[in-house]
Amino acid sequence: MNLIRTALALATTAMVGISVSAFAQTAGVPGGFKHDSTQPIKVSADSLEVRQTDQVAVFTGTVDARQGDVRMQAQRLTVTYDPDSEDNSEAGAIRRVRAEGDVFISGTDSTASGNWADYDVATGNITMGDIVTLTQGKGDCSNVIGGTSLSINLNTGLAQMQGRTTGTGSGRVEVILNPGKGCQN
Repeated sequence: MNLIRTALALATTAMVGISVSAFAQTAGVPGGFKHDSTQPIKVSADSLEVRQTDQVAVFTGTVDARQGDVRMQAQRLTVTYDPDSEDNSEAGAIRRVRAEGDVFISGTDSTASGNWADYDVATGNITMGDIVTLTQGKGDCSNVIGGTSLSINLNTGLAQMQGRTTGTGSGRVEVILNPGKGCQN
């Protein structure tokens, strides 16, 4: 597989992972991200390194991936693809996507942030960690959930937020719900 084709396949699949996570959030997990998978995907970063023998592509330095209204930002995005996929004519099938460093995902009215995010394609599990915040809505009408880690199983729709157990946090999941007058969440 040539270098450009690999990089494009990896970037596309990275956004698919993000998009699937956004879909899971719309289907009952806090967030409300909306996504159009027919939109083109644009990824920009300071550098891209493709390590063909390791089946890995690494985007580094102010990574910004966009598809329609969904945007993901991080300092580093590592995409690992399945070496067996080429034998099955599924060139570039993604095994895992990991975003690190100030991870921020945004949609039209929702955001998710954490220090890292990990998507395991085979199991359908997405995990975000180290002080995670989900926000839906804007300004005085926003609802916020915070904790140290968020796990979402895309196959079952199960989402779990773990409480803050270290540092100055309370050791509990923290939720702010704003049923404010005039809010349309």
